Amino acid sequence: MNNKRKGKIFIVSGSSGSGKTTLLKRLASLKEFRGNLVKIITATTREPRDLEKDGRDYYFLGREEFLRRLHNGEFIESQEIYSDYYATPKKDLLKVINAGRDALLCIDVQGTLALKRLFPHDAVLIFIKVPALKSLRERLHLRSSETKESLAKRLEIAKEEIGYARYYDYIIVNDVLKGALKKIAAVITAERSKAK
Repeated sequence: MNNKRKGKIFIVSGSSGSGKTTLLKRLASLKEFRGNLVKIITATTREPRDLEKDGRDYYFLGREEFLRRLHNGEFIESQEIYSDYYATPKKDLLKVINAGRDALLCIDVQGTLALKRLFPHDAVLIFIKVPALKSLRERLHLRSSETKESLAKRLEIAKEEIGYARYYDYIIVNDVLKGALKKIAAVITAERSKAK
């Protein structure tokens, strides 16, 4: 009999500026998760931001290459966001969970709901929320990459995404980074301890 534990899929979502990317980087480096919680790198057609590296932050692909891989079934889910494509590489995700390790994904709400349908018992959904839209506006404004138009569009989409939070297993308010990090770590620890 095979008693090997199948890994869980921890999916973290939140609007632009919610701090989800920063939280995930810190979370994956915590010693209690090192080696057993693997960040799945998302593929995207968007341009890299300052300090982002291909293969570490994202797999940066040209539109044609992305669409070729999509057509070949290499992605388990894909979405178009802000005129760019994003997707979760199927091979990377399955390799991690089939080895009994837990996967950590940072994807939008549509991708999250698609993965929950595919993995109804293994996916744990965590929504990162800002304390108020005002603080979200301030966080996004601090990004040098945002124009007035893109800022307005991101705020509009953020309001929509916050409406989807009710479909998540956990909602964590990121008002203080350290506190939010502790809450996510507690969720992961508790979920790993659950009997199947």
